[in-house]
Amino acid sequence: MTAARPAPHPAAADPIKVYDARWEVHEFDDAQVRRLFEAALAYGRELGVDTVTVTRDGRLGAPRVLELAIDTAVRLGFRTYACFEPVSTPHGYYASLHVSAEHPRTMGLVVTASHNPRQYIGVKFTVPVVQAIGLDCGPLGGLTRVRALYHAPEPPPARPGGTLHRLDLGREYVAYSLEQAGVGPGTLAGLRVVLDGLHGAAGPEVLAALTVAGVAVEPLRLVPDGHFPTGSPNPTSHGKLDAAVRRAAECGAHAVIGLDGDGDRIVFGDRRGVLTAGFAFVPILRACLAVAQADRPPPVLYDPKVSPLALAEWGRLGAAPLLFRNGHSQIKDYMTRRGALAAAEESGHYYHRLTRAGLTISGENSIVTILLFLAALRRDPGLLDELWHRQGQAFTTGEFNYQFDDDATRDRACAALLECLAGDGAAITTTTPDGIDLQGTCVSRGVTLAPAGAQLAPGWYSGYLRPATNEKSVLRAYFSAGDEAGGRRIERQARALLGATFGGRVIE
Repeated sequence: MTAARPAPHPAAADPIKVYDARWEVHEFDDAQVRRLFEAALAYGRELGVDTVTVTRDGRLGAPRVLELAIDTAVRLGFRTYACFEPVSTPHGYYASLHVSAEHPRTMGLVVTASHNPRQYIGVKFTVPVVQAIGLDCGPLGGLTRVRALYHAPEPPPARPGGTLHRLDLGREYVAYSLEQAGVGPGTLAGLRVVLDGLHGAAGPEVLAALTVAGVAVEPLRLVPDGHFPTGSPNPTSHGKLDAAVRRAAECGAHAVIGLDGDGDRIVFGDRRGVLTAGFAFVPILRACLAVAQADRPPPVLYDPKVSPLALAEWGRLGAAPLLFRNGHSQIKDYMTRRGALAAAEESGHYYHRLTRAGLTISGENSIVTILLFLAALRRDPGLLDELWHRQGQAFTTGEFNYQFDDDATRDRACAALLECLAGDGAAITTTTPDGIDLQGTCVSRGVTLAPAGAQLAPGWYSGYLRPATNEKSVLRAYFSAGDEAGGRRIERQARALLGATFGGRVIE
């Protein structure tokens, strides 16, 4: 354990990123990680926080970071509730919601690095009431204020009165999720599902919920293992769910469900492969709209990678699709500000309005999302045929990522690709309709977005390019198109520029 700590120099690096804190385990020592928690909790004190919940996923670096978080919170005088066993990030948010019913000034710390490779660790933060924060997102600037406190000359002083309490909400979290989804015990009997946890923390929780609902589960990689022996726990990566798809074909499963390392990304599919999120969201959105009782189409957020063809279907269902940028903290904040009913990102994130004990939040609950999808499949056995038909009318590359020698090379490669696409007649935009920075660049040709969905011309395509926020010198790219030939052409151009011309290396 590192002893007394000098304050970090103002010019020193810190682990704070756009949406959360994220770092490779070797990059920051105990003193620096402890200082992160001191800064976050000093920020919480400025907001009147008196209670902290702390949870963690199954990563190898998570236990030590959890211990530092607990020690810091108790030393600074906070009433601290900790879950010592690995749980999903949505479970961690539920823990904060649960504690907030009795202690409304509760801050949440979730130790996780989501879908990143095993050497990463990090923290996601919420402030009362379960409001995610990011850079320039949240009260007093959110993580921007935390960063300033991290680099302050002196850490906050210790305070008496800190206490530690153990949280064990597994059964309650499952019961709550079933209730929120409107799914009773045994009501999904007759369904068989391949559940692939990719060795993350969420597999056991989802298994428990599906078992109560009556689903027959074919388990795959459900034991949490921070070594991630089959690679980075990102179910949206190309080929990551091939084993689950094969298992579905072998056992006759109705559906495939894949989860990421901390369980806030979900992929749906079956023996034919995996669906993109925009189309998988259709039955989920239909269920949300059925109980919304809105007198006009409610806003539903989407990120720049969602296929315009899917957005057209959302509009036909009675939603008003609203573009926003990637990022769990920012998108949930915008949901609340706009009164949005739900949201979906092509990365496999789904968001809902969740209620408990008179409190309403915008957030993730992967069990709710999965149950809504499976309940729709239980009612309509032809659902997946319908979704595959709709998705088959568009071509999608899936996300492909290139890592460069440095950020400058990455940025030059991105600029060259955008120049090439603009020369092809694509429109280039970097902001939402209300002027918010997308933190990336949207490209589209033949796509007209409207409040009721999207209008598409022959030969249309769309795409999104953005620098990774949590991995070094990485550019993420994603394209969809109205026909395979056109989509393949754009993908070949992109890969040739990023790889052959600028020396980018393909990574997961």
